[in-house]
Amino acid sequence: MDPSERTLFITAYGRLVAGVWSEPEQERLLGTDPHRLLAEHDLLLPPEVPVVVVRDAQHMDPDIDVQVRAWADAAAGRGPLLLYVPALDELDEQELSEHELDSVVAGVDPTGACCCPCCCT
Repeated sequence: MDPSERTLFITAYGRLVAGVWSEPEQERLLGTDPHRLLAEHDLLLPPEVPVVVVRDAQHMDPDIDVQVRAWADAAAGRGPLLLYVPALDELDEQELSEHELDSVVAGVDPTGACCCPCCCT
C-alpha cells in the first residue's frame, strides 16, 4: 500500500468508526452487513472476503498500523478482514458538572486565577 492509499484508507476508516459511534444505523450495519457499511465509506471488498468485526479490544492499545495491515491483507485476498471498531468507553459519554465545565473552559481555573500570582499584578 503506497502512502496515498494508506492516507485514504485511514481517513475512510476514521469516518467509519465515527459513524458507528454516532449513528444508530451505522452501528446496526456493523453487525448485520459490514460489507455495506464498508462500501458506504468507500472501502470496497469483494463479497467473498469475510469481515470479522472486533468490537472491544480492551486488551490492545489502539494501533492504526494493525488495521492498515488487516485491510491490505484482506484486499489482496490473503484472508478475512479483521475490522477493529472500538466501543465507546462509558466514561467518555458522561456529562460534566457545571464546576467541571468551568474548570476546563480555556484552561481557566474557576477561582479566577488564570496563571501564577506573580504575573497577575
